[in-house]
Amino acid sequence: MYADDICLLAESNDDLQKMLNALELYCKENELFVNVPKTKVMIFHYGRCPSFSFSYSGQMLDIVNSFTYLGFTFTVQLSFTQHLHGQIVKARSRIGQLFASLPLSNLPLELVLSTFETYCTPLFMYGLPLWLNKTSNSSLAELDSMFTKFLKRYLCAKPWTKNAIVYHLTDTIPFSKYLTAKAPNSTKSFTFPSCLSGLQLSFLTTKIQNENYNPIPDIPTSFWLSKTFSSLPASVFYRKNLVSEILDANHVLICKNTKFHPYPQDDCICCNCGEQAHPYHMRYCKNLLIDHSH
Repeated sequence: MYADDICLLAESNDDLQKMLNALELYCKENELFVNVPKTKVMIFHYGRCPSFSFSYSGQMLDIVNSFTYLGFTFTVQLSFTQHLHGQIVKARSRIGQLFASLPLSNLPLELVLSTFETYCTPLFMYGLPLWLNKTSNSSLAELDSMFTKFLKRYLCAKPWTKNAIVYHLTDTIPFSKYLTAKAPNSTKSFTFPSCLSGLQLSFLTTKIQNENYNPIPDIPTSFWLSKTFSSLPASVFYRKNLVSEILDANHVLICKNTKFHPYPQDDCICCNCGEQAHPYHMRYCKNLLIDHSH
């Protein structure tokens, strides 16, 4: 029981109907009313679900495949992919509000990451050990994508910038791996009555794998030709110019190939010198160097 919400759990359809009948009797004796249209039934199962029906006070109850209870979305197979997707949608909306309300683009990276930790991370910390190992790989990839889009927006980087480079520039890791590291410590504050001595919650018995992440192997070797820096500028103007140079984002300005290509290709030709426009060609193009001297 939570305020005006009641959750009834049963191991069989007969037991659940008996509990509903007992609830009906209790409510009549105490002059309480149940909102039947809002009352739902979920049957947790694997494979094909048997056909059952349940009623309360002569009215048939809806049987649903998912239900949000205490801010947590449950499904019949106890997969929390739908719950994670809903939290990602909330986080994206919150990120948009943060960029609209705060001068994030003109703040130091450390403060920007702290802002994300304060306003977005708690959305995923709620029930973290429960849902983390029961979501699809695609939903975890969507979770990481949400975080990298946040970083790319701050860096003023193109959407197709490799995520490994973004993690390297910001000294961060994929958000799913960050949460995985947080999960073991998120239940230390739990306390249980003495009658449960020796017992533990079933979802805590699942071992959450925590692997170290190293973005270096996924970064193209050509990237190391880029300019080095000690820290990212807080000013969006200088940061955008620096990141553009580091990522060779201005390649399209000198390439004769007018078709979209996010990265330099073997057939790219420089408009200024007529030679191959290899990665970071602008730093070595003789004609560009002459133009800069004038």
